[in-house]
Amino acid sequence: MYWFLLFLAVLAVWLLVLALLAKKVWGQAKALTRELVAAQSKLDAAQSAAGSGQTRQDEHTPA
Repeated sequence: MYWFLLFLAVLAVWLLVLALLAKKVWGQAKALTRELVAAQSKLDAAQSAAGSGQTRQDEHTPA
């Protein structure tokens, strides 16, 4: 009986550790995604600003 309770206690601790690790990884993934989205929108804005006064070269070349 005591072995079973010890097993349950160890299992509970392992599940707690895994849950904390998953929470940490989830937070890092969310932060990385947020950073990537911000970088992409800055890149899009820079490309839009750079391309607004220029014409693309391939639009004028015959096919």
